[in-house]
Amino acid sequence: MTASIGSTVDKKTEAGLSAGRILNEKQTDWRSMWICIFLQFIVGVQISVYYMSMWPYLSGLDKTADVDFLGWIIAACSIGCSISNPIYGFWNQKTMSVKWPVITGFLIAAVGQFWYGLLTAATNVKWWMLLARFLTGLGVGNIAALRVYAATASTPKDRMRAISFGTGGFVLGISFGPVISAVFTPLGAHGLRIGFFVFNMYTGVAYLMALICFLSCFVIHFMFKESYAGIVTKEEKENDELIVPKFDVPGAIICIYLFMIVNIIATNVEVLSTPLTTVLYDWKDSDSILYNGITLALSCIVSVTFHVILGTSRIGKIDRRNQILIGIVLFLLYHVFMYPWGFYSGPLNFLPEGMETTEVGGCYADYLWCNETTRVPLAIYLFCFIVFFGTSFPFVETPASALYSEILGPRKQGTMQGFFSLGGSIAPVISSISSTAIFKYTGYRYVIVLQTVLLLVGGALILIFYKRLVPLKVIKKSEDEKVEN
Repeated sequence: MTASIGSTVDKKTEAGLSAGRILNEKQTDWRSMWICIFLQFIVGVQISVYYMSMWPYLSGLDKTADVDFLGWIIAACSIGCSISNPIYGFWNQKTMSVKWPVITGFLIAAVGQFWYGLLTAATNVKWWMLLARFLTGLGVGNIAALRVYAATASTPKDRMRAISFGTGGFVLGISFGPVISAVFTPLGAHGLRIGFFVFNMYTGVAYLMALICFLSCFVIHFMFKESYAGIVTKEEKENDELIVPKFDVPGAIICIYLFMIVNIIATNVEVLSTPLTTVLYDWKDSDSILYNGITLALSCIVSVTFHVILGTSRIGKIDRRNQILIGIVLFLLYHVFMYPWGFYSGPLNFLPEGMETTEVGGCYADYLWCNETTRVPLAIYLFCFIVFFGTSFPFVETPASALYSEILGPRKQGTMQGFFSLGGSIAPVISSISSTAIFKYTGYRYVIVLQTVLLLVGGALILIFYKRLVPLKVIKKSEDEKVEN
């Protein structure tokens, strides 16, 4: 019996060494990988660029729109992503092509962004804006194909670096998008009109995004070369008698849940930052967009710095599970400080009668919760946004993505990566609709409570399933046949 067990262990070790030898003999094509990373940055920008400017743009064009409908417009992009993520992933799974799914996605996104810029010439603006964001979401669902490439085109020794930089690029895009809107604020809300084209602080960004989509298509068509160095091919499996077994489903689901958490928090923080600072610090719309854009830019610098550190230093070699737990603790600290404790100053101020947020900040008359809500000190808000928010994401999103690809193993991951991206797309749908409604009727107190519960559940899942959250091990064909018999 002891000899049999020892033989089984030897077989598994031999299989792991064979798979490792095959993959380590290959080279990651870093030229194409850097293009993939850059395109993930572009996708992030396309998704988040209007987060802070959408509400003043919408409310200025359509007086029938309210914060509840804003939640649906924000969710429209994520709904589009949720529909298209599995499609792009399945497309890659069947064709092993990244190039054409990504090009198709950017062309669809370009239509959505151009449409968004033309809203100044439309009636029933809120519905056309919703459709424009839905189209953009259908396009940028191509992030699923880009994630597949990062996971399967990198060798095991390069995977953490590739995924860390790719995720860092996407997070940088998500964080940097609103900064681009802030840059256009000098154009003002009226801007320049040429026929039915209006170039202002809102539409100028939209036309720029459409142009960037077209340029991205050019880059991937003429400069990108596909090379899958992280997959054990059919021929390699036969030559070394290797089998890639089924992956651990609960482990994969936990990684998807963790990815959903960070997307929920990211959406809530960035979407609510403008209305939140309007009521907390009496900032008018343009000030909220500008100051939050600057704050988010600094947070982005912190986040990208840690993504680089994870991809290039020994810190990135810390156990993936422990990295995620560190990130969850940092997220919890953010929520503790941002909670409206009774010892903070308050209550909040209301808008002067007859005034709009384009002129001055404060609570709307129907925000009755402002009478009982305290004001988080500005210094604490800025510190939490820049430091805690900036450092939390790299320690959850990157290791969760890397661990997910390792749990799946050295196989084609198109469909499963599509589901992973689907989880990240569904999360903003849930959060944007729920958080804007919660904010309107009860303030931001319960948004903080809800997110804290989600984080605690994530931490508990890691501790409970700790031993199952490990990379997949390849086995020998002869050993697999022995087990079946």
